[in-house]
Amino acid sequence: MLLNILQYLKTNSGKKGEGMPVFRNPQYYFKEGFCWSLINGTRSENDLKFRLSTRSVYDVGGMSLHSVVDYISQKFIVCIGNSNLISRYTESFVNFTVNFQINDARQIPIIIPSKKDLNFFEELFDNAIKIKKDQYSNKITLEETELKLSEIQEKIDNLVLKLYKII
Repeated sequence: MLLNILQYLKTNSGKKGEGMPVFRNPQYYFKEGFCWSLINGTRSENDLKFRLSTRSVYDVGGMSLHSVVDYISQKFIVCIGNSNLISRYTESFVNFTVNFQINDARQIPIIIPSKKDLNFFEELFDNAIKIKKDQYSNKITLEETELKLSEIQEKIDNLVLKLYKII
């Protein structure tokens, strides 16, 4: 049924008549990427958090971007965006308000990683997802989850600092 609705929107977009759809920039719809919520609480208490986005249509309340180069994965960008360095950078130099928008995200400098670093980031990302799945299926407790995820966060933060040549 969803495919029928999408086909109708695409086929009838821009046609004259009352209530006809307008389907603009279809090349940006239904792409996987990364996203974040518009409202993030106070930045010092609740850091900006990126996540993978599925194929969907987004609006300003749940914005989404995607990498324009094939060799930088969305997982890598999510890791970079969730690092302490980028969170401090964006709140200090980009936008300290609770509303973090697409043009703010575009100002984040992305260092091109080596293949080795890219694989390491992706492995950390995959491990974090596995931990959350294990928690949701009651294989591990919330306390174990938090401990394991904090270890992964520390590894990501250290790797980001090295990547950006801070340490």
